[in-house]
Amino acid sequence: MSDAAFPPHAHPFRMIDVVLDLERERCTTVKSVTADEVVRDDSQTAAGRYPLSLLAEAMAQAAVPLGGIPGGEHEQAAPEGRCGRGVLAGIDRLRLLRPVRPGDRLLITATVLGRQGALLRIRSVAERADASPEEGVVAEGEFTIVVEESE
Repeated sequence: MSDAAFPPHAHPFRMIDVVLDLERERCTTVKSVTADEVVRDDSQTAAGRYPLSLLAEAMAQAAVPLGGIPGGEHEQAAPEGRCGRGVLAGIDRLRLLRPVRPGDRLLITATVLGRQGALLRIRSVAERADASPEEGVVAEGEFTIVVEESE
């Protein structure tokens, strides 16, 4: 996947490592949590925990490439010919279900719930790549993305 699919961020603010799949209504990305990243002290383990605020940023960044794709299932609500970058406008129903620790490899899937004008409503789910289905999901939430037109 080219860098055009990534949000316009550079290290250390680029939270996603790889865009695995990019379709009209869904984007799947990989986030590898390393010990070099900021983690909160956790008295129960030596490894610490990845902060929810940074996980939310990674989940939002997984949705941003969808702002550059016009149409899809919700095409009737999208302005004709609109294609551009997405900017985070809101976060709703964000839940941390399990702690994320250094060494975890997360698959983050962002799915379009709806489009209205320049707004995209996205649901993002982060899950451990190597966990069983019942233990895999670590966080979920809904994001509002504003699509800025390309110049």
